[in-house]
Amino acid sequence: MSRREEQIIIQQEGSRDNGKVFIAKELSAYEGWEVSQELFRVMGQSGFTSIPDDVIRMGCAGLATLGLSVISAASMESASAIRNRLMKSVTIVIQHDGKEQIRGALPEDFEEIETIRIVLDKVFEINFGFLVLGGE
Repeated sequence: MSRREEQIIIQQEGSRDNGKVFIAKELSAYEGWEVSQELFRVMGQSGFTSIPDDVIRMGCAGLATLGLSVISAASMESASAIRNRLMKSVTIVIQHDGKEQIRGALPEDFEEIETIRIVLDKVFEINFGFLVLGGE
């Protein structure tokens, strides 16, 4: 069975990224587990001392509810490492002269901060969000 993929079309009037198409692909199980372990480490280092028991019991699935907040509270080095690892699973679809090229998304492909948040939200959802339903 192949990994899940989801197309992200930026649809924000006035955005310099309006119309751009990104594709988020699910990480391998091992990569997802490694990211979840790093997020838990960051939680410990960042003072997330009151992690709800149900989030802990859900393991990496529980991170879907806290993921971006954890990255925001992490040191710059940790946040950058986690973000880069997640963004490696994102490609961009470039259409030019009727031809389509798909390649890994680069930092310069993002013109708006909001676009980064939208894409990261989708990466979290595709990797961890579906597990939340089973844990509730």
